[in-house]
Amino acid sequence: MVIRFICLITCVLIFVSVATAQEIVESTQCVEEPYGFSTVCGYVTLPEDYENPTDGAVQIYYAQIKSQSDNPQPDPLVYLTGGPGSSGTQLLESSFRTYLRSFAGDRDIIVIDQRGTGLSVPNLYCREAMTRLADVLQTTRDTHAETVLDVLTDCHTRLSESDIQLDTFHSQNNARDITNVLLSLGYEEWNLVGVSYGSRLALTMMRDYPNFVRSVILDSVYPLEADLYIDAYFSAERALDVLFTTCEADIICNTAYPDLETVFYDLYHELNRNPVVTEFTPPRYQTLQVEINGYRLYDWVFSWLYTVNSIQSIPRLIYELHEGRTDNIVRTGTLYEAGFTSISLGMHYTVQCQEEYISDDNRNYRDILDEFPHLDGYIRYPVEGLATVERLCDLWQAQPRDRVANLPVTSDIPALLLSGNFDPITPPTYADLVDATLDKSYNIVLPHVGHGVLRSDRCAVEIALEFIDAPHREPNSDCVADTQPLMFD
Repeated sequence: MVIRFICLITCVLIFVSVATAQEIVESTQCVEEPYGFSTVCGYVTLPEDYENPTDGAVQIYYAQIKSQSDNPQPDPLVYLTGGPGSSGTQLLESSFRTYLRSFAGDRDIIVIDQRGTGLSVPNLYCREAMTRLADVLQTTRDTHAETVLDVLTDCHTRLSESDIQLDTFHSQNNARDITNVLLSLGYEEWNLVGVSYGSRLALTMMRDYPNFVRSVILDSVYPLEADLYIDAYFSAERALDVLFTTCEADIICNTAYPDLETVFYDLYHELNRNPVVTEFTPPRYQTLQVEINGYRLYDWVFSWLYTVNSIQSIPRLIYELHEGRTDNIVRTGTLYEAGFTSISLGMHYTVQCQEEYISDDNRNYRDILDEFPHLDGYIRYPVEGLATVERLCDLWQAQPRDRVANLPVTSDIPALLLSGNFDPITPPTYADLVDATLDKSYNIVLPHVGHGVLRSDRCAVEIALEFIDAPHREPNSDCVADTQPLMFD
């Protein structure tokens, strides 16, 4: 996902000189406007397939949040959300409230729904995931992957019948879309803040369109060269070790939840031998029969390591389950599982199968099991696991992207790399990989947060603000040493 880069930039400029026509850039009513800020929203119509620009189109939705300054900087901050498949506008309210508004004092903030997501047209949402959510939540250890695959099969069938060219939905076209939108809005240079997959997209823009990028903030760094389908298991075990070590070193946590690591893994194995089935009725929803097995428990804890609030609750939830109390853990766990319906799953698997899974045909799960034999079985549990991921990507008819899609990015664009020590999916070692090939980068780990550092820690926002004001100067990161440790429930 080097010779062609100059041509690509030139082609974009030529295209945008035509794209400023009225029928291409259209304003529309904003669905989300941060209070106190003037916001302009619209669509930019672009080719679905840039190689065949007359063969179909996409409409990319943007929200342009105007700076409150009378004399704003000319280079906006462009927010690239993760997933792949998340919607920038869907997350705008929470992201703006928690950190983006800090940058709006003297810069415009641009939020774009990447192709296939949010309000952009077409979108690749799987409404089948919502209509069959109860089926997914009531799966067992042995039926989970097949049920989710069945849901995604129905989704793919519908999308395939809609004349959507799924193979054009990938990071390279995403990057080109965003560049075209920004040029259409009259900007000549910009700053990127990419979170998770958004950081992978930002790296792609650094590679393909460096002339337009002034600086980059990579939050929860996802390198192009990473093999997420293997690394995720090692990253999960690393994050769990951080959790258990932190609890053990905390006198309050260790007193309330002693020997947490042993209790967790004993539960994991016992629940795989003897799953617990419990009845749960979410608000305004049907009563569910939820099986708590070891693999599901592992999946839930993995997801809770993303955010500070949920990390703080993990020891308590594990111990409640250990003591036979299931109400809180089932409520929290099913809420996480239901969250998968909120992203564009069609976009997610279209990108991941082309750029991640299918691009490495030498994937070796043996190393995982040699180091973590208890994961034998779990690696087959999720739909992206060993049992079904090949069938999933065959279903999506994915072809690997050009080799460059998985090569490290080299660049002299100033970059701030932010990682959370508890992050179970994009660990600090991912930032180290990217740091090694960037000429002007600052690599900072926040010790007490998980995934999505800027939303989690004010210190990270302060560092990012100083960086964006003077990206060629190393920002002061002294506040990292003063960040407050986790307070467990």
